[in-house]
Amino acid sequence: MMSKFLCFVLIISMMILMIGVAAGNINEWVLEPCKRPGGPHPGCPNPKNKAPTPANPYNRGCSRIHRCRGG
Repeated sequence: MMSKFLCFVLIISMMILMIGVAAGNINEWVLEPCKRPGGPHPGCPNPKNKAPTPANPYNRGCSRIHRCRGG
């Protein structure tokens, strides 16, 4: 009888401890990985640059050399 009571108390205390741990605050870097400490991370914009450079320059697809309609 005593061992069942101790097991019951142990289970209840573990549940209370787990609820306390789960109720903690989430760090900001979990939701926004770019704000994670440790420097610039791949895929995050560099704060020193104003805007990322495009991979290819703009090209509307038609030039005078190709004699396109309206070009």
